[in-house]
Amino acid sequence: MNPNDESYTPDIDHALIQMLSGMWTTQSIAAASRLGIPDALASGPKTPAEVAAQVGGQPQAVLRLLRGIASVGVLAAGGDGRYALTPLGHRLRGNVPGTFKDAFIAETDPVHWRSWEFLADAVRDGKARPQAVFGMPAFDYYGKHPADGEQFGRAMENISRFASGAVLEAYDFSGVRTIMDVGGGNGSMALAILEKHPGLRGKVVDLPYIAPLAHAGIRAAGAADRCGFEACNFFEAVPKGADLHVLKFILHDWNDEECVRILRRCRESLEPGGRVLVVEMLVPEEIGPDFVMLMDLNMLVITGGRERTAKEFEALFTQAGLRLARVLPTKSPFSLLEAVPA
Repeated sequence: MNPNDESYTPDIDHALIQMLSGMWTTQSIAAASRLGIPDALASGPKTPAEVAAQVGGQPQAVLRLLRGIASVGVLAAGGDGRYALTPLGHRLRGNVPGTFKDAFIAETDPVHWRSWEFLADAVRDGKARPQAVFGMPAFDYYGKHPADGEQFGRAMENISRFASGAVLEAYDFSGVRTIMDVGGGNGSMALAILEKHPGLRGKVVDLPYIAPLAHAGIRAAGAADRCGFEACNFFEAVPKGADLHVLKFILHDWNDEECVRILRRCRESLEPGGRVLVVEMLVPEEIGPDFVMLMDLNMLVITGGRERTAKEFEALFTQAGLRLARVLPTKSPFSLLEAVPA
């Protein structure tokens, strides 16, 4: 490398190295999550040998993994050779508020990881890759592989926890009688709403594979008398009985035609005076550093869906016989789009 080359600067080199090693970082954190290393360190700092004994790893290899994730801030290396959790590391433990453990595992599962290998092909033909790689769409794969499907459901719960607080703060649920979490997975969003609003009733609807996780979540929340699960295909029909349909991170999974079909089914089943509440990230008018841009690529690769601008969502609502009533920002990357029958 010629230091006199105008393109050579330490800052650019550092940025490119960070980009190049992004995959290594993701896989290292996912591996630590799968092994339970953050949970092993929850009781306090430990040596690599102590961690290896607890998680069932080869001591030298465990040391190397601990060093690797310490270099990106997940752990802190002490002068005594022990490693401790940082605030980032605490968020990778299981069953703690705000955990991202399951999200890291799901984003490196076979569907996501192997499909991302073929991003260039997705860009060439505009089609999601699971069909070509696995012979079926992503959600069909999860239906046929329940363990992976339940893991993906837990990952969506991680993200839901990230958003639910902001949603509850930004939206006024007064006047609502029954909410329906459409495509609600294990029901974490519905349960968060019901916890804050004891007078509401709820229903979670999704594909059959997620039923065990949803029933377990509802029972664990002590909400079985106020909330139930019903299996459905929301392209064909959405159960009746709710005056607020919540679609959290649903529409970005699908192309425009599919989104219109989902929204029509919701409009058809809404109780009189009901409304639809869509929780999604919005693509800004000016392009800059923003998580939504990379999530848009993830949707291209995994589902064939996309992230959208507010105007693009408004067009979908119009085609489905709905009217965009308002857009509410939240203290998170997600916005709320409220629609009512036109």
